[in-house]
Amino acid sequence: GFLIHIYSAGYMKGDPGFNRFFIYLNLFIFFMLILVLADNLILTFVGWEGVGLCSYLLIGFWHEKKSAADAGRKAFIVNRIGDAGFILGILLIIVSFGTVNYLEIKLLLAANHGITVGTIGAISILLLIGAMGKSAQFPLHVWLPDAMEGPTPVSALIHAATMVNAGVYLLCRISPFLQQAPFVLPIIVAVGLLTAVYAALSAFQQNDIKRVLAYSTISQIGFMFVAVGCGIYMAGMFHLAAHGIFKGLLFLGAGAVIHSLHGEQDINKMGGLALSLPVVSKSFLIGLLALSGIFPLSGFFSKDAILWGVFDNYGYLPWLIGFGGALVTAIYCGKLYGLAFSGQSHSAEALHPPSRTMTYPLIILAFCAVFLGILGLPLFTKATFLADFLHTSFTGVENIFAAVSPSAHMQELILMIITGVSVILVIWRSVLFYSRQKKEMFSTGPAYPRAAAFLASGFRMDKLYEIIFVRPFAVVSRWSAVYIDQKLVDGIVNGIGKLSLSAGLHAARLQNGYTRSYAGSIVLGIFIFTGIVIWFFKG
Repeated sequence: GFLIHIYSAGYMKGDPGFNRFFIYLNLFIFFMLILVLADNLILTFVGWEGVGLCSYLLIGFWHEKKSAADAGRKAFIVNRIGDAGFILGILLIIVSFGTVNYLEIKLLLAANHGITVGTIGAISILLLIGAMGKSAQFPLHVWLPDAMEGPTPVSALIHAATMVNAGVYLLCRISPFLQQAPFVLPIIVAVGLLTAVYAALSAFQQNDIKRVLAYSTISQIGFMFVAVGCGIYMAGMFHLAAHGIFKGLLFLGAGAVIHSLHGEQDINKMGGLALSLPVVSKSFLIGLLALSGIFPLSGFFSKDAILWGVFDNYGYLPWLIGFGGALVTAIYCGKLYGLAFSGQSHSAEALHPPSRTMTYPLIILAFCAVFLGILGLPLFTKATFLADFLHTSFTGVENIFAAVSPSAHMQELILMIITGVSVILVIWRSVLFYSRQKKEMFSTGPAYPRAAAFLASGFRMDKLYEIIFVRPFAVVSRWSAVYIDQKLVDGIVNGIGKLSLSAGLHAARLQNGYTRSYAGSIVLGIFIFTGIVIWFFKG
């Protein structure tokens, strides 16, 4: 957050909403700290909703743009779906346990408080839905690519390093529930693997540099979900920290590129930036290598631990799916670097070099991405360092490090070598291919335009949701507006008004100024009153 604040000072310089931007940004930091430091679910939910509100404000920061306003509204609505699951989960916890404190819940579960496995599973599923919405997991992922309409520092802080990881953090905090309801874990793994591969394929065909990173974020959080589903919370949290660093680096690097190219975001119109922006280019390359999982960068250790956890718990097929996702990640990383930074530029405009406030954070984050990996090496740190740090908050992490250590199992070492070598070869070939083929691809377009359009649209999920949800909802809304609002509600209101008006007009006729009318009314009233009294007393 500190580095992104420094970066933002340069990136947002001259923007009319400069002060408003930093108000929203610091309000977000406030709510994120509440979310992370909370010792109970209610306070966690306060931070959860706070960061959601700030995300809405920051995505639609340039609200004069219709696309930005629509993106903010879309993020807000989709997150409400996940939040509904979170709220129901909290209510079920209150009814079942009588407390929302994490430690008290953990102790009650350990003491076999009498809560059925079905109830624990229901709570886990509801909280999983909340986590899927906040962390943009399939099928509640559609808001994140459009969220790139906000300023780039927002993408770096909220949609790479912090808020989107809140779902993973929540699942780790409720690990006592997951350990008591193991049938939920395969569901989490399935969601994670599906999202990881789906988003990686979608990222491969994006041309907008920020949308590439957005789908990449969705994919990497999918791997974190896989770690949670395997019960290796330490690996998930380590990947969360590593991803926050190198993805923040990539988003800030993308912002520097966009700033230098006067707002250009199409990677097909870039090129040659390795020579003109050396600091940005080198730091961006480090971020891409860490994202791909190249040894000895931070992403290598966390991703290897997750893939081994999948193999150890679920066998070859899920491992192959995760391995495929890792290879596609390497492909789009190579494509991104090859098109944006190598070769000759397609942009005719002169570069606007980024300021020092924009480049210094890149250097620091690149340094962290390189050396964070030593936390995964027992040679440099105590073998149970992360497990010791996390075991008071999470259940089942005490012996996880030994289970994912490269020296613990020869099979893991073999799989690690296969993955590491394959990723290196794939990203190397990808960079060369897209560097050499750039000119031809730029002029002729993709070889398979329909498949490319399908992947670029995110498998047309927005169109599918429009058909399934938006259009039927619009039809029901229009029908309700006509028949319920206009005819029923307005009919009742207008009918009461007309009845009152009619009664008033009839009453006004009695006040005509003629004595005989008044006398007749009095006599009629006496007869009616007398009749009522007689009937009452006879009854």
